[in-house]
Amino acid sequence: MKTAVLLKYLQSGLPLISTLKEYRLAWLSKDAIAGLSACIVSIPSVIAYAELVHLPPITGLYAALAAAVGYALFSSSRHVIAGPDAAIGLLAGSAILPLALGDPARIVVLAAVLSILSGGVLLLAARLKLGIIADLLSRPVLIGYLNGASLVLIATQLGKMFRIKTEGEEFFELVYVVIERLPETHLPTFVFGVLLVGLLVGLARWMPRVPGALAVCAVAIAASFALDLGSYGVALVGQVPSGVPHLTIPKVHWADISALAPAAVAIAFLAFSDGILLAQTFAEKNGYEVRPNRELVALGSANILAGVWQGFPVSASQSRTSIVDSAGGKSQVAQLVVALGLLLFLFFLTGLIALLPKVALGAILIVTAIGMLEVASLGGLYKVDRVEFGIAMGVTMAILIAGVVPGIIIGLLLSLISILVEVSRPGDAVLRRRVSDGRFHDCRDDEAAESVPGLLIYRLYAPLNFANARHVVTRIRTLVDEADSPIRWLVIDAQAIHDMDVTAAQRFAELHRELAEEGIDVKIADAPRPFLEELAKVGLSDEIGRNDFFVSVKKAVEAFEQAQVSRSQAGLKYAASPR
Repeated sequence: MKTAVLLKYLQSGLPLISTLKEYRLAWLSKDAIAGLSACIVSIPSVIAYAELVHLPPITGLYAALAAAVGYALFSSSRHVIAGPDAAIGLLAGSAILPLALGDPARIVVLAAVLSILSGGVLLLAARLKLGIIADLLSRPVLIGYLNGASLVLIATQLGKMFRIKTEGEEFFELVYVVIERLPETHLPTFVFGVLLVGLLVGLARWMPRVPGALAVCAVAIAASFALDLGSYGVALVGQVPSGVPHLTIPKVHWADISALAPAAVAIAFLAFSDGILLAQTFAEKNGYEVRPNRELVALGSANILAGVWQGFPVSASQSRTSIVDSAGGKSQVAQLVVALGLLLFLFFLTGLIALLPKVALGAILIVTAIGMLEVASLGGLYKVDRVEFGIAMGVTMAILIAGVVPGIIIGLLLSLISILVEVSRPGDAVLRRRVSDGRFHDCRDDEAAESVPGLLIYRLYAPLNFANARHVVTRIRTLVDEADSPIRWLVIDAQAIHDMDVTAAQRFAELHRELAEEGIDVKIADAPRPFLEELAKVGLSDEIGRNDFFVSVKKAVEAFEQAQVSRSQAGLKYAASPR
């Protein structure tokens, strides 16, 4: 009994156990091929991404290995492959470089601390069940971030292409330095880099199934060996250690934690938003479900393990995940195969990296950055919503001017501000009778629609809350004051008012009393239960009166017209009575 309970507990915490329990032997060959394919393709990419964090190339392999193990253990996704990512690496590098002051040893420590902090944020979010936090990163913010990060990424790699020494992550300064020092260009490096970029672009266009980064690294290593490129002044990666580092917890200072905290939160946002989107996409395609909070745990664990394994922050990889899926991968075992492949490479094949020209890494990153650009999406935003287009452009410019982390923070603030503006200025309409069917609709574009004299029907397309209450009340007052004929009834179509807070209720009560003093009756039509409950809580239900609530606008209009008929008949009787 205790064993069964323990197994159930472990299965809830480690989805991999459930996978292995139900694993079919027929899946093993597919998982092995998928994992091996993803491993081979990832090696040159993760080596290049280490450059973004200003770390030795070997740390990219450390981070990839740690991410593969940490994510496979806890993920509910069977296909997503975790590891270093260009956008995350650039963000991490931009946060670390100013604090490291050029000290390579300090860069290693700060990268590990940032990875652990990012993992901690993700685990805290999972503990608080905040799987919805990624929704705060709206599509315009992500588009703006990707465009800004892509341009910064290209700028950081220009130095490698021309073999010009550059420093920092500031876009305009990097571009200026490269332009100013163009006469110092190392021609063999530049020519070889251009050829590699051309090879990558050509493979992507005409042979998309060939892994470009792997092909470029193979060509570059072969050329380096055959032509002795090092003797021509082409910079090589050089010797790298074999094996894996010991698990260590980096020595951390409180000043470093406070300085890296904003970047850690930004990395957590980006990692989870990309990861959950990727996981849900492939889960839907393959007919299973993923749990958002479990993905938070998996990404958090992957980052923490990457930190203690002398790596840097990681995320989910779309390219490697697509490879696993297209190769027929069935479970997280494919990711364990990735880890095994990386482990074998670290022990036996790291010597190949020594001959790799650094310009090849620059070429890979530049083409990766070009692929990250969301130009078409930006154009789509411009056509659909100019405000969201402005947010995306604002985030891009903020990243180019202030840096990656400040740019993301500004983007989040812009998104929140736009939401507040939208909430505080909700859509509404005055309903009029459509001639064709005699019913009341939002007929703002129908000039033939009719209004009923003395009747104002107001529809609000949002809940009432403290942010919009003043605006809505002012809007109703204006409509009443500017009506063509004196208003006798104000009918509020409340079907969309599914909530109302205390502040809004107080303002609504004040409006009701003011209109009552002016002889205007306030009626409520089609009110949902939450709205009625809020009215009852603040005593407005009794104040308005049960007879002033109607199940529909149609019933309210019929009651108004009947009241008008009764009023007219009463007037005629009064006029006919002897004085």
